Amino acid sequence: MKRQCAAATLALLLLGTSPALAWDPFRERDEPPAPSQEPDPAPFIAPPPGIYYVTDTYVADVVTSNGPLTTYTTTTTHESTGSYARVLDTVGTGTSSAFDGSAFNGRRALGDGRSVAGTYYENYVLTDDGFVPVSVVFFQDDAELARLLAARTPPPAITPPPPSAPSTTAARSIAPACCAPARPIAIPRPTPPPAKPIRPGISLLPAGASISNIEVLRGRAVALWPRAFVDDREIPVLSWTVVSGDAGQALTTAGSGGVPFRTSWTRLAAPGAVYQIVFRIEVDTPDTGHRTVDAVIAVIVRSPALQD
Repeated sequence: MKRQCAAATLALLLLGTSPALAWDPFRERDEPPAPSQEPDPAPFIAPPPGIYYVTDTYVADVVTSNGPLTTYTTTTTHESTGSYARVLDTVGTGTSSAFDGSAFNGRRALGDGRSVAGTYYENYVLTDDGFVPVSVVFFQDDAELARLLAARTPPPAITPPPPSAPSTTAARSIAPACCAPARPIAIPRPTPPPAKPIRPGISLLPAGASISNIEVLRGRAVALWPRAFVDDREIPVLSWTVVSGDAGQALTTAGSGGVPFRTSWTRLAAPGAVYQIVFRIEVDTPDTGHRTVDAVIAVIVRSPALQD
């Protein structure tokens, strides 16, 4: 009887035991996995100094002729291809460059064989490894005037005819009376012709058209050529000087003929205002004599700049 009671008690204890403390081998499989952490997006890579984002893309080199004037320019289209660029070298007419022969569009020559003026640019694309150079392009910016070459050749000297001898009638009329002293004849001096008016001008090229205003990008270098004209022909400039106005970051404010005024503006003018520069141009020719004349040009500075 005692054995039966003990067995019944053990059975009740086994049936009443809670399964909560039992180990479940599938428990860990039902739990959701821990959320993964994705890396932060790569930060924006700023271009190195001197490299800017391209908004005007090269299209073609253009050569136009208007009478004796031949102009060499470069056309662009206002669009972005996602590329970058920087200025390699700016060269003048006939000046050689270390980048000659590296541009995919080459570099033309003027009619006298000198290389055209312009600027070399290097193009870049942004890759995972950074800014990678892909090509070099030359933007030509020059002109030549055929009549200036002809004007440098001095005209042939013209020998004036000898003065004619006075006629017999004139000799009789000026013959002195008997026993009267001869009187000298007063010969009037020739009146010098009036000095011809001088027309000053400022151009972007040594032989380009004169302009009264110009728009430039903030920080971009520009060259201005003081010039002078009499009638329809150009006369040599002896010297020039900036006498008033904001000259910007000018290399110099005075120079001789054949040397341009080079400068750039790093700040904008006040709203609604422009920079006005007055050049005093000095000439000394047989037609004009030694004289000075003033030329005025208005400069409008735009933003953003080519390079920041």
